[in-house]
Amino acid sequence: MYRIYFNQRCLAVFPSDDKALGEPDAVLYSPGKFPELADLPKLFDESPQITKLYIPSEKADVTFKQLCTNFSRVMAGGGVVTNSRGEFLMIYHHGVWDFPKGMQEPNEDIRDSALREVEEECGVSDLEIREHICDTYHTYHRDGQFVLKTTRWYKMNYLGNGYHTRPQAEENIEQAIWVSRADLPKYMENTYPSIKHLMKRAAVSLAR
Repeated sequence: MYRIYFNQRCLAVFPSDDKALGEPDAVLYSPGKFPELADLPKLFDESPQITKLYIPSEKADVTFKQLCTNFSRVMAGGGVVTNSRGEFLMIYHHGVWDFPKGMQEPNEDIRDSALREVEEECGVSDLEIREHICDTYHTYHRDGQFVLKTTRWYKMNYLGNGYHTRPQAEENIEQAIWVSRADLPKYMENTYPSIKHLMKRAAVSLAR
């Protein structure tokens, strides 16, 4: 399963038997073969009346690769960080709650990118990186290019004793706070669809 987010809209590839294909607001698309798939993201971007466009595929990996042909690709790493009290580290950025993440630097291992970005954006250290949770995908336009950003998310533990944070002002991060599990649904009301998807995927991992 692959979900590409265009702001609040979603273009996705699912196995042909996935129950998500039955969602009432989803439009199913069964294209021919390549290169039709390569042109589909641009067509979807220009069709705001469609909120969900789902592609059933027997070979989801291959279909997704063809779908991404005409994007410029960038890679980022991020963390779903919890502390000894079971609280989550969240940031408030551009009017939306999010988890810390950022761009991979040249020749940098993506796990190192994820750790570095969490430390920089939240002003914390003493982090332990654990398992990979999932990748999320979202699009944007920059300098005349249609960009697909892949964010690789990891479970992280905060091993420190203090809970002070320092939001990275130069990246316009207004807050970096610890959120209790009980309060998390309230913050999820004002976040990105990709983050809601991330939390669904993280549920099993976080329960360990």
